[in-house]
Amino acid sequence: MNWSVILTSMLPEHLLLVGMLAILGLEIRSGHSRDGFALAVLSVGAAAAAALWLFVTGYLAEPFPQHFLVDPASSLSKAVLIALALPVLLISRDDFAETPYYTLVLASLYGACLIVSSTSFPTLFLGIEIMSLPVYALVLLGLLRAQSAEAALKYLVLGGAATATLLMGIAFLYGWSGSLAIATFPFALASSDPLALAGVALVIAALFLKGMWPLAAAFAIGGFGWALVNVNSLPMVVDMTDDARVGTYTGLYYLFSTLAAIAGPNINGQIVTLTGRNYSLIMIVGPIFMALALLMMLGVRRGEARSQPVSSRPVEEPS
Repeated sequence: MNWSVILTSMLPEHLLLVGMLAILGLEIRSGHSRDGFALAVLSVGAAAAAALWLFVTGYLAEPFPQHFLVDPASSLSKAVLIALALPVLLISRDDFAETPYYTLVLASLYGACLIVSSTSFPTLFLGIEIMSLPVYALVLLGLLRAQSAEAALKYLVLGGAATATLLMGIAFLYGWSGSLAIATFPFALASSDPLALAGVALVIAALFLKGMWPLAAAFAIGGFGWALVNVNSLPMVVDMTDDARVGTYTGLYYLFSTLAAIAGPNINGQIVTLTGRNYSLIMIVGPIFMALALLMMLGVRRGEARSQPVSSRPVEEPS
């Protein structure tokens, strides 16, 4: 076993693990549960930078053969995934300042990184469980809401059923193919063997119960949020100026909106072409630009609804 390869290829995961241990150690030493924000941001930023470094250098290694693979695509996915956690930590700082929150977020990110690099069903299963188990506790952290305990219990029961279903599906696929590699899944999907098809159905059902329905809900919430952005963007721009320049600001708004609609497909097309027709990168590029847009929106300090002055004149009653 090459320890240098393990340390280098799993550097993002190691940094997240070090961050968790540092936060817990700081709480034990100081006795305060509100000292983990800086360490959490530092460890997440360092992990994202490490994943980006692995991508830029084109690092390729398999520290655990047939189970865990690190290549540029997985490193880029980890960098984007971990970087998107930074605004989450910043936004939620006032709502969840306790140390358990930051430890749970880092633990869930650790499991997500394992999923990205997994090449076998045991590693995939381990990553899913490490990612989802902290989420049960995160749901329960909102103790101020009466529904939190009920939601956490329901999520735990649903997650347990999904775990059992996934293990049964993996067992069926192993009994059919004699292999635990994820690469056997498409062959089982194309097979007419009842055992293979049963394993495929159970694995798909388990993944849906474990993570796809929250993903579908996230897409629904994201679509609704995007509709709110479109509805409120022009009124916000208009509120940022006065009546003399409202026409200029409206024109600029439509100019840049149209330019974005024109440039977006072309930029996506160039990215797909430069990466050898890898259309999956669109799912990475999109969140990057959404994160940039969020950072820009956080800098807006005007455009809120303005209170209308109340007239002091008496209301005349009709004669």
